[in-house]
Amino acid sequence: MAHLTIDTGSPTLRMTTNIHVISPVDTGIPTSSTLYLLHGAGDNASTWHRLTTVEMFAARYGCTVIMPEAGRSFYTDMVYGLDYFHYITEELPKLCGRLLHLNTDPERTFVAGLSMGGYGALKCALTYPERYAKAVSFSGVTDIRQRLNDPAMPEGMRREMQAVFGPELEVKPDQDVYALSAKLIEEGRRLPAVLCCCGSEDPFVGMNRQFAASMENSPFDFRYVEGPGTHDWLFWEEHLKTAFDFLFEDKTQE
Repeated sequence: MAHLTIDTGSPTLRMTTNIHVISPVDTGIPTSSTLYLLHGAGDNASTWHRLTTVEMFAARYGCTVIMPEAGRSFYTDMVYGLDYFHYITEELPKLCGRLLHLNTDPERTFVAGLSMGGYGALKCALTYPERYAKAVSFSGVTDIRQRLNDPAMPEGMRREMQAVFGPELEVKPDQDVYALSAKLIEEGRRLPAVLCCCGSEDPFVGMNRQFAASMENSPFDFRYVEGPGTHDWLFWEEHLKTAFDFLFEDKTQE
């Protein structure tokens, strides 16, 4: 496997940005699959590779893993900031497809992320189900309205959220994973398979249980795995295997 760091100017972001990539070394040959792996708030493009064994799993399945930089944007086209959702879903795949000879078959293209990145992964797959076959959320923000209305949110974070969602913290339907999933069902569109993993002591476990309950009787192929753990890298490392089993073996184990 090769670990690449790409520094490139982004027309969408209007600045240089960073992309970390793990890929098989047989250049010129499309890899078997592509996984876009999104970081959480407070992390960056390097964190998944530095703190987990994701490269080991990528090697096992011949998968190219693309880890982009998104700051604290919540993978959203910000009201006062940059268009990170457009960057992640439009510019990034085209750039990496050209540079890395990606397998662009939607059936072999996946998106996953932790915490803020879990929200981003769900939003990507539920907005563009024709582009991603499966999505994985690790300890994700599955209810953005609940997160924005948290009375315990520090003032500094509230200001960040206002930069993303606007002064009134108004959530649009295309920013709400509940609304997005309902819209896909209503329109009879292709539904991505979805896995959510969360620790039983995680502060987001309540919203993950609620989301799982809402998806239980839906047409989605939806899996929910909860186990001991909190909002930390020990839990996410443990459940990388859960995620790759889901993506490549079509099974889930707690």
